[in-house]
Amino acid sequence: MFKNAHIVGVGAYHPEKNVDNEYFINHFKNYHLEGHAEALMEKLGRKNRTFAEDGETSLTMAVEAAKRALANSKLSAEDIDMIISVSDTPEYLSPCCALLIKNELHAKNAHGVFDMNANCIGMLTAMDTAVMYLKSDEKFKRILIVGSLLISHQARMDDMVAYGCTGDGAAAIILERKNEAEERGFLGAQMFTDDSYFWSITMPSCGMSKISYEDVSSEDRKMVWKPFDFSFLSEKWTELITTLLKEHYYKAEDVSHYFMSQFSKADLELTMEKLGTDMQNTIYIGNKYGYTGCTSPIMALEEELETKTFDENEIVVFCSVASGYSMEALLYKW
Repeated sequence: MFKNAHIVGVGAYHPEKNVDNEYFINHFKNYHLEGHAEALMEKLGRKNRTFAEDGETSLTMAVEAAKRALANSKLSAEDIDMIISVSDTPEYLSPCCALLIKNELHAKNAHGVFDMNANCIGMLTAMDTAVMYLKSDEKFKRILIVGSLLISHQARMDDMVAYGCTGDGAAAIILERKNEAEERGFLGAQMFTDDSYFWSITMPSCGMSKISYEDVSSEDRKMVWKPFDFSFLSEKWTELITTLLKEHYYKAEDVSHYFMSQFSKADLELTMEKLGTDMQNTIYIGNKYGYTGCTSPIMALEEELETKTFDENEIVVFCSVASGYSMEALLYKW
């Protein structure tokens, strides 16, 4: 018998406030960047973004996404044994946000609670971690992973990427262990890191040790995105996915769908081309919500599940990239 980790519920929360390209083009006129901003939005495939309303936090959005995942799974909060919260914009560093989510959900049986931060691959890394718990420890049967990003408050106003192309939101996914005669669910993971870009994106730009200093400006307490060439994305994504598939005796043509980072439509198209497939085998929602960091592959899954049911034995891949940079891909069999 195999201890398999299956996806049993997915949910997403998108704030109601919608901001379109025209707003950002006008905004970046204040910095004489409107032409550059428009070209970047075209390359990345932006149209609209969702921004958190006053009073919304990464924590409140995470709770809403978790409630939707529970409803979609037909489970109650009491069915959850562990909660992993993922965010690089957490509302609190202490106590951990997973504990606060447990409290809001009344998940009285979730005694394993902790936060993770692997930036934009955070939900994939948390899912990979959850799979290890489910396959190795009988105490845990169902694990809730919640990711959230509230970047609109943390981005510098002159930053065309962080402010101009990202959006706020949250996603949640529930994994459950099932004992089965055939290996299914999550089959494996592959990681890659090239730390030579460590300098490119930092938040807060001043560092946590200085964030309370009175002489540090409010802008220096936010994220700083230094321009760099990210044309490596499609090549490295393709290598990572191909390596993962080969490790499990699959080929790219065996994959029915790819749930990818929603950062760049152009690089997503190039990746599909290099894998020998096309955009019909993936989904792009960055034009609707902006780039939502760690949540974006799971938001893509949630969007796809609104209109599609996966057949038994279909193979899918999750893949994303994080600042610095690091990548992760997960292989899943329905």
